[in-house]
Amino acid sequence: MISIFIMYSGDRAKPLEYTISCLKDMPYYEDCQKTILYDDRIDCVPKGWNPLLVPRVNKQFCWANMWDAGVASAKHQIIWYLDSDRLLPPDYTIRILENCDDGKFIFSTRHYMMLKEMGLEQCKQFISGDPMEYLLGDDGGHVRYEPRFKDMIHVPGKNAMSGNTAFTKNTYYRLGGVDRWYCGHGAFADTDFHTLAHLSGCEFFDTQVTELHYIHEKRQGDQILTEIDLRKLTVDNYVYYCRKWGLSITMAESLAHESGIEKPERYVDKRWKALDHAPWNRSK
Repeated sequence: MISIFIMYSGDRAKPLEYTISCLKDMPYYEDCQKTILYDDRIDCVPKGWNPLLVPRVNKQFCWANMWDAGVASAKHQIIWYLDSDRLLPPDYTIRILENCDDGKFIFSTRHYMMLKEMGLEQCKQFISGDPMEYLLGDDGGHVRYEPRFKDMIHVPGKNAMSGNTAFTKNTYYRLGGVDRWYCGHGAFADTDFHTLAHLSGCEFFDTQVTELHYIHEKRQGDQILTEIDLRKLTVDNYVYYCRKWGLSITMAESLAHESGIEKPERYVDKRWKALDHAPWNRSK
C-alpha cells in the first residue's frame, strides 16, 4: 500500500480541503497511511490523518526536515509526497501502485496552475476531462498550462519533484535525501533533488494525467508576499544552487535582473562569495 504525506502551511486551508476530497475518490484511500506535516499551525486536522509537527529552522520551514519526517514516518515502502494544493483524478493511486519501484519517481508533466478560484465540482470535472476543451471554452481564463519537466533543467520551473511525486523509501535513503540548506519561500529544494536523482540514474515515469494546482496566497508571517518578493527569495536560493552544481554566475545574475533587484551583479556576487563555507564545498 501507499504512505501519503502532505506538506501543509496555514495559508492553504481551502486547497487542502479540495485536495483531500479528490483523494477520497481514489481506490484504496482508506487503506493508505495518511500523514499531514505542518511547521507552524494547523487549525483543523482532517479526519483519518495523523498530524506531525516539524519545527522551523530560524523561523523558516526547512524542506529537508519536511521530506525527512514524511519518509521516516512512512510504514509502507511506496511513499507519495503531495502538497496541500494539488488536485488529481480518481485513478492516480492505481497508477502509483502499478508503476512505482526502486529507482523511479512517479509524476505528471500535465500541470495546470489555477488563475481564478473554481468550485470543487468544477475542479473535479477539469481533472477528469479533456483540459483543452476547458481551455478553449468560456472558462479558459481560469487556468494556465505550466508543464512540469521530466528532464533535468537548471532554471526556475516545475519538475518531477514539484508538489506531487511517488517513490520508494529505499530510493530516498539511497539518494541521501533533500539538501538541508533550502529553507522558506523561493526554495530550489525540488530542483536540487531532481538534479541529484537524475545524476544518480533514477527513472522518471510520467503518468500524463491532469494535475490542477490550486491558487492561494503565499505568506511570511502575517505578510502576503508579492510576486516580486517571491522572486527575490528565489534568487537567494538560486545563487546557492548555481554554486553547488558548478553553473555560471551569470545565470544567477540574469534571474536577479528579471527579479528587479537593484545592482543585481553586486547582489549576486556578495551572496556567491558568502557560500565559500557551504557544506558541499569540498575545497575549504
